[in-house]
Amino acid sequence: MKRIADLLGKAVEQTEVLRAARAQAVVRQWASIVGEVLANKATPERFERGTLWVAASGSAWAQEIALRKELILDRLNGLANERLFEDLRVGTRVPRRDLAAPLDDGSDDQG
Repeated sequence: MKRIADLLGKAVEQTEVLRAARAQAVVRQWASIVGEVLANKATPERFERGTLWVAASGSAWAQEIALRKELILDRLNGLANERLFEDLRVGTRVPRRDLAAPLDDGSDDQG
């Protein structure tokens, strides 16, 4: 017999996966949310439990994102038609991966 905790854990995990997928669909519109100039200087990297993590190319751009945090969150949630984005964290570093770009599925097109 399965324990309730096991079933709940799987349900919560599935819910978070679905939230992340919906968030990624919204984040693909990053340039229209923050504008072209800022989109070229700051890139969304990941969405985790309501928080969008953004990499900025410099401290001035990170500060600009931080100053616009509430506006950006409002726009993200407006596009999502739900309160999906609770927080936005920004750091200064070279972006690892751009959520706005299509994900690499690991397949090779030359197969």
